[in-house]
Amino acid sequence: MKAITAKKVFMVVLAVFSLSLMVGCTRILGIEKSSAARNGDYYPRCLVRADQALDEARMAGKDKQCPDEFNAIKDKVDMAYKVHLGCNTEGACKMAREAIVQINALSCPAKPVAEQPVAEQPTPAPVPSRYKYCITLHTEFDICKTEIRPEYQDEMAKVGNFMKQYPDTTAVIEGHSDNIPITSGVNCEFKNNIDLSQARAESAVNYLVEKFGIDRSRLTAKGYGDTRPVADNATNEGRQKNRRIEAIVDCAVLPQEIKPQEKLCMTLGIEFDTDKADIKAQYHNEIAKLGEYMEKYPTTTATIEGHTDNVGDNEHNMKLSQQRAESVVDYLVKNFGIEGSRLSAKGYGSTRPIAYNNTPEGRQLNRRIAAIVDCVLKK
Repeated sequence: MKAITAKKVFMVVLAVFSLSLMVGCTRILGIEKSSAARNGDYYPRCLVRADQALDEARMAGKDKQCPDEFNAIKDKVDMAYKVHLGCNTEGACKMAREAIVQINALSCPAKPVAEQPVAEQPTPAPVPSRYKYCITLHTEFDICKTEIRPEYQDEMAKVGNFMKQYPDTTAVIEGHSDNIPITSGVNCEFKNNIDLSQARAESAVNYLVEKFGIDRSRLTAKGYGDTRPVADNATNEGRQKNRRIEAIVDCAVLPQEIKPQEKLCMTLGIEFDTDKADIKAQYHNEIAKLGEYMEKYPTTTATIEGHTDNVGDNEHNMKLSQQRAESVVDYLVKNFGIEGSRLSAKGYGSTRPIAYNNTPEGRQLNRRIAAIVDCVLKK
């Protein structure tokens, strides 16, 4: 009896450990619910997309038409899940993306039912493979805001440039929110989360129309409120991930393979003590990453944004946030020799919260710096 009880305890501990490991590995990436074949657990979006691509190929009969090639790709996807469970989620996503490309390029000639004698015909020209390219977008928002934040403008450019390159494509822009009711003391111009999410989707549509000249008839805006969370609304980090838009752009099918240009971008997060603008020692290494990056790519520029919580009056908070931004600029100039002309400081006070100010943890997250560095093409 004791042996059975001990075995049950061991299995429970093992299950809890496995779950914590899985969540720990995916805390930074977006996650989605997997198919029944994966027990409906939550995994990084890249892995779930690979399973979906396999399912589409299976429905098209490719698992029967070319089983060796199909099974080899399936094994690769299974291995990606194992790599993820080993806490190498970046490596797992790389494998999953490679598998998706292989699935989309999979060409399986149908097997003839039976050979029949036919008259000799000229050998037909080979049919080239066709490659399918899709693009999705994930952009987050401040609380009760609809403006596209500067750090996501490059993400928006991916969609805009893709749709300009392929003028037959269309896109559905989906708006989402966290689950905090707007009526819970938040100063907001919208009546409810559905209206807010719809406005976020329309803001993205307007951005694509105005900045990239995409015809409005190719774009659809749809708000879902808090009905489709991708993270746990019990935490500030989770709520931030849920305040988002997703651009679902249909695919372009081309007869040639195109390798996209690779870009390098960077954002930075630094928090401050209440009513302070001095940089704490624990963030020196974080700023060093930015300084070294700008040294390596001397054509880049950066906007240093300062923010506060909502304690105190607006005028004081604006001044404090400006001081915080300028302290980071001064640090970069003095310690890394970055030219001042490449850096700009901008204080926003408490106008752009990323967390709710009704808890000490939320106020701490809002006392922050965001460094928005432009992108350079990787040579």
